[in-house]
Amino acid sequence: MKKSPNPMSELNPIRLMLADPGLPWEHRYALLRDLVNNVNPQTEAMVKFILDSLGKQSAQALYEEKSKKLAAMLKEVQEGPMRGGTFVEMVPQSGSLVPVALVLLDDGTEVYTVVPNPEDASTLRRGSRVMLDGKGRVLLRHLATSLKLGEVATLERRIDDLHIEVTLRGATERAVFLASQELMDQIKSGAVRPGASIIVSTRRSLALAAIPPEKGLSHCRFLYRGPVPSVRAETDIGQPPRCIEEISAHVRLELTQPELRRRYRLRRCLTKLLCGPSGTGKSLTLAAIQRRIYEIMSEATGVPLTELPPRVFRIRPSQVLSVWFSESERNWDRAMDEVEQLADETYTTPDGRQMKLPVVVILEAVDGQGRARGQEAIGDRILTTLLQRLDPASLGMSERLIIVLATTNEPHLVDPALLRRVGGSIEYFGRLTRRAFTAVLDKLTRGLPAAANNGCTQREIWDGHIQDLAAWFFSPNGSDAGMVELTYAGSTKPVIKYRRDFLTGALVDRAVQQAAAEASQAELDSSAHPGITLEQLTRAFDAQLRGVVDQLREQNVGSYTDLPDGVRVAALRRLPQPAHLSFEFRRN
Repeated sequence: MKKSPNPMSELNPIRLMLADPGLPWEHRYALLRDLVNNVNPQTEAMVKFILDSLGKQSAQALYEEKSKKLAAMLKEVQEGPMRGGTFVEMVPQSGSLVPVALVLLDDGTEVYTVVPNPEDASTLRRGSRVMLDGKGRVLLRHLATSLKLGEVATLERRIDDLHIEVTLRGATERAVFLASQELMDQIKSGAVRPGASIIVSTRRSLALAAIPPEKGLSHCRFLYRGPVPSVRAETDIGQPPRCIEEISAHVRLELTQPELRRRYRLRRCLTKLLCGPSGTGKSLTLAAIQRRIYEIMSEATGVPLTELPPRVFRIRPSQVLSVWFSESERNWDRAMDEVEQLADETYTTPDGRQMKLPVVVILEAVDGQGRARGQEAIGDRILTTLLQRLDPASLGMSERLIIVLATTNEPHLVDPALLRRVGGSIEYFGRLTRRAFTAVLDKLTRGLPAAANNGCTQREIWDGHIQDLAAWFFSPNGSDAGMVELTYAGSTKPVIKYRRDFLTGALVDRAVQQAAAEASQAELDSSAHPGITLEQLTRAFDAQLRGVVDQLREQNVGSYTDLPDGVRVAALRRLPQPAHLSFEFRRN
């Protein structure tokens, strides 16, 4: 059987001519044009063949492109993505022309990597962020930004030019870290001191940077940065204690005429112990002293009160006591180091003068930190530290303008040696005398509305109320029958304690607040007589005093009323009180 002719075989010469790169493209173009313009059964097959070939070539190109991308992806998976790290140092390579660097990867692994770029090798500093290939063999580039993320630690000391000692996790752990070049330069220059907060990477054992200082005082962990107290001795304390003026005079002379005090060999430091039962005005006095010192500093520097730097350390037992061995003593040393460092800093006034400002140290509840020896081992160790650091005759204290103010409710619990250290002079806070009571009540009621009384002015009404209450509490012929009967050990004669024996500034404040709350509620209920009445004040004082007496026990009575030194209460009896208070003492 004879085969039919294949049209494609007849067109093979044309196909070869079109595919021949040796022919000029003009000839091939003209041949292709004639082929398309004169389509017949033979040339139609050739055109389809050409179109099919073009489609196959496009598919092949697309396949090759995707294959390349897939190969690159597989290579990246095999070799790993680029990795981040922190530069430590260049490694000396004798006889090698390629520099090698020691790098800490972000997972804490140390790698030695090649640095092909000479510019990177010359600009890298310890702590710089770098990018490496997936296997950590080549340092690709030096990153411009430096990530400083990690835990917050406390700088303890510089060991050498590379390493520092830090405290981690609330002063419970110590570790040695490699310091970045930037951080080490700051430590060497004194810009970052022991006690400063720094950022560390525990995984890499690397100290990255110091936390930016707050008002230039980041190294002072125990420094109080709150606002200046608003308490004024002249207006807010009924009977200001003499220690306020004593401390004010000391600070003013040290800032204005220090040569006069040096001529008389007077120490720059001053210690004061404020002792007395709770509510007698110790905290109020401390606030007034702080306010007065800031006012003196403002006068001496010409800087507004609110713009002066913080200068007060409030050290509470909870801040220094630790369950870890010797950590409490170390915290005390750190706190006093901060005090001395701040006292040594020079302050520059707006007009260019340089001076050293006072530093105030407030030891709240010193009886909890300096108890008499022999009670607890930790107490003895803390006491030894306190005696050394608070000695007014020591160089650390005597040559610095440091004001130490200690408070205690129970001075008999404080070790006698510590009392002598912090008690350069002792200010006793006791129960209110008649004069002090009238002064305190006058300050607390000034400006409060009083109920109208026979056309008298507000000032006249309040003067009458204050005098009537003072007569009720302090008059020998008053209606006070007594609140409690005490029997001292070794004595058979009972002692009666009256309402006046329990009066404190805090109790007067609470009574005035209670009466004011009752009067405001009465006015809200459309009372016919708005304002505070004498009856309301009397009921408030009686309620507050009865609340105090209800808390009395033989063991704690000394915390609520004054007792002779060394006595012990053997028996306590509460005296019956009238069901209704009488107001016959009121003046008409």
